Amino acid sequence: GPYCRNSVPSAPLLVTNSSTVTVLFNSTSHRSGRGLLLSYATSQHPEGVWMGGSSDPPLTMCFSVYCPAGCKDIHGDIWGNPSQGYRDTSVLCKAAVHAGVIADELGGQVTLSREKGITLYESAFANGLCSKRGSLSEKRLIFHKVCCLLSPACDDVLEVVTFNASSWWHEVGVLGQDRAWVAEWAALSTTSHSWAAEPDGEAAWLELDLGTRRNVTGIITKGSSEQHDYYVTSYHVSSSRDRKNWRPYRGSSGQEEKVFEGNADSQGEVFNAFIPPIIARYIR
Repeated sequence: GPYCRNSVPSAPLLVTNSSTVTVLFNSTSHRSGRGLLLSYATSQHPEGVWMGGSSDPPLTMCFSVYCPAGCKDIHGDIWGNPSQGYRDTSVLCKAAVHAGVIADELGGQVTLSREKGITLYESAFANGLCSKRGSLSEKRLIFHKVCCLLSPACDDVLEVVTFNASSWWHEVGVLGQDRAWVAEWAALSTTSHSWAAEPDGEAAWLELDLGTRRNVTGIITKGSSEQHDYYVTSYHVSSSRDRKNWRPYRGSSGQEEKVFEGNADSQGEVFNAFIPPIIARYIR
């Protein structure tokens, strides 16, 4: 039945077994704006569910909510990135997918805190979503991975002992100068040119040896912006513990080999999370 002003609804409580509820809200033209407040609870996750709205939980130091699957494509914007945090007007669960703390296919429990806002939020492309550049806000959202609550070092950048590749490009300049685009130049900290495979090479791969078996939770890619506008638009990942038997990464679905979205230009960095993480010594 209709819920209008202070009128008594035909039913005090609406109960559904569906994971989706559509609310149709009609309003005439006006100056001040109109809206609705929707409160809901779930018997499966009584600790709280968030999806389509901005961050409305009580202003506490740290809280936890449950995000259902499929929040990546819902309406609404996000401002910020995983390293800075997110403007508090961002769609919370959509920002959680962008930050890589949950997989969009599964959803899951999210732990975050609301902290003092910053002057400017930079945009970033991560986990298939592009955030916006945003201005000053009073508060910002900081997402916490479970491991970070137990070990402050869980987000440390893993050291790569050795880089290997299927091939590398031997460039000869117009003046006859040589330049080797070898695998060692694939490190993100490299300030000059990067690694590049032979131009005619098929099924090119880059291999990272971590020295010992490690827990790998994500990857950052970047193109080569020096003279050449080179970057990778998509890729897939395989892992091995002995460098003989390779296992393709299938993501949270576990069905098909996952294809990650890469870079759209040679300047920016793109982050993709591994959910679940990869436990291996060798990554390709």
